[in-house]
Amino acid sequence: MSDVRDLAVRDQLDAVGLTRIMLDRIDWKIRDLNPVIQPEVTPVTDSLLLAHDVILYHCGAPEQPDWNVKAWIWRYSLSLTVLGRDPARVFRTCAYLNRCIAMWPHVEGTILGKIGRLVDNPGFEVVSTGDMTSSKSVVAWRSTKHIQAASPR
Repeated sequence: MSDVRDLAVRDQLDAVGLTRIMLDRIDWKIRDLNPVIQPEVTPVTDSLLLAHDVILYHCGAPEQPDWNVKAWIWRYSLSLTVLGRDPARVFRTCAYLNRCIAMWPHVEGTILGKIGRLVDNPGFEVVSTGDMTSSKSVVAWRSTKHIQAASPR
């Protein structure tokens, strides 16, 4: 049996927890925005959209790259969808969110790990809202990023 101090013995990265901490760190007030952040569409999403924009996020399963020689390095996909009634405000929310995410590799880590780099960071694009809300007056923008992060040591 391997030594418990062996670097290959690591817990899986908590991508959902790390992402939520990083999203909660964003200071929305400096841009006069007040979105609600949720991991999925819920029965109250439509009613939330009456007064707020809603940011939905979904993290893919963390994977260790084949070339990885460090057992604490993980990669995962992060899908973000911004929903709202005001197209201009939704665009501003997406632009600011994209900027904040681009800064994640340069900020302090968390108790759940640290974002090391953005492997792929495409901007947001308009998508259909059919499967997310019943309202016809809601717009949606989506982006899927690929993130490399380190689990805590």
